[in-house]
This record gives sequence, structure tokens and C-alpha cells, in this order.
Amino acid sequence: MNNMIIRHITSASNDEIKAIRALERRKERRETGLFVAEGLRHVIEGIENKWQLEKLIYAEKISRKNEIDRVRRACFGMGGSCIEVSDTVLEKLSHKDNPQQVIGVFKQRVTQLSDMKAKKCIVALEQVRDPGNLGTILRTVDSIGADGVVLIDQCCDPFSVEATRASMGSLFAVPIAQCSQADFIAFSKSWQGTVVGTHLSDRTVDFRSVDYKAPVLLVMGNEQAGLSPALADALPTLAKLPMHGRADSLNLAIATGVMLYAALESWQK
Repeated sequence: MNNMIIRHITSASNDEIKAIRALERRKERRETGLFVAEGLRHVIEGIENKWQLEKLIYAEKISRKNEIDRVRRACFGMGGSCIEVSDTVLEKLSHKDNPQQVIGVFKQRVTQLSDMKAKKCIVALEQVRDPGNLGTILRTVDSIGADGVVLIDQCCDPFSVEATRASMGSLFAVPIAQCSQADFIAFSKSWQGTVVGTHLSDRTVDFRSVDYKAPVLLVMGNEQAGLSPALADALPTLAKLPMHGRADSLNLAIATGVMLYAALESWQK
């Protein structure tokens, strides 16, 4: 077990604090394989889902003593380190006006596409750009008990602070795979169940008319451009959400949620 000494840091210019702050940048996250989760609830979610907690940072005057003691023991049990910091340091590390009292530095976890197993549904996202949308989709996937998320081609980073925060801890509960468009198309060809994407074309049908048979592979496109022509052409079924007002589209996270709940009804039959 790692050294169980709790270190105290009061200076925001400390090198270790600077290294944690550097995880704001995707380059640093990619090089280190680490990311930051803010808030006691999120840290507990990570621990309970058996993600590796490398560092636990918490306030000197932490209010929830019993919970932080449990989390601290878990961190030491994983070989991680614990750092007690001043309010000044917490303000530097946090992205909120009211800083969280607990911050965790976790090791990233990505599932291989070939290892993605589905009983109900997997959501695939092509070139999603908004980390808030991605985090919200992870939360929705977790909420309805779907099986995972696949990120196709150049997507935003699921381990960014924005995506992690928007997921409300669901990042730790939802398997995530990353792949190229070609690999995903090959994956979809062998899918045993319904494969459906949202897209407008001459073969698009109303989302309510799709015969959803589990497991469902739901494919959603980029926020601005939707699915690429190559991927849309490769999917056997294309669906749309009808627009009855002046707006011609829905936010990606909302549209994904509507599609998931439409498919969910078929699992309950």
C-alpha cells in the first residue's frame, strides 16, 4: 500500500497543484492518461465503479468528515495519495464560483469497440463537439440503463471537465469506446438487432414507426451537420423527430434522449 501520510499544501504555485491544473488541457490528459472529477459525489461514483483514484484533494475544513474518511481509505487502498489543501488552492483547481470541497484525479478508462456488449442499447455519436452534450448523453444513457457510448472519429473529450461535470457522475458507470468511421461501419454490419440513425433523406421515416428490436444501435450525428453521408448511407434505417414549430431541429442531447425512450418502450413489451 502507498504511503498513508496525508500531505498539506497551501500554495497554488506548488508543482503538484500546477500538474493537476494542467489536466484542464486535452494534451495533458492524453499524455498522462488522467482526468479530474470535481465533487464528493462524483469521486464516490468513481470509486464504487472501481476506477483508479490516483489523487484525492480535499479542503482543510471539510464538512463531511465520515464520508471523506471512507473515500480517503479507498484512495490509500488503491495506492493513491491524499492531499489536504487550503481554500485558495481549491479555488485554483475548481471551475466553479463556489469550489467543490473534494476533487479526484482518476486514471482514464476506455473500452475496446470489440468488447462493447449490449443487452438493450448502445449509442454511437459521430463527431460530437460539445462536451456538455456528451456529458448529458452519458447521464441519459446511464439513467435509462443503456449499455454504452461509442465515439466515432474526432469527438470532444469525454474526460474534459465540462463533459465530466455534465455527466453528473455517469461517466464512471457507462462504458465508452472510440473508433474510426470505417471500424464503426464494420461493427454495425454484424449487429444483432435494430440499427437506426437520425438523418434526413428520401428514405427517412418517423421515429415512432421504427420497429425497435433489442439490442438497439442508435447512431446520432454532429450537432451542426448531422450524420456524414458515408455513415448515413451505411445504416439500414434512418429516422427523424418531427418538428411542428418554427425550430427545425432539437439539441443533440435532447434528441438522443427522445430516441432512447422511444426505443426503451420496445424493451418493455
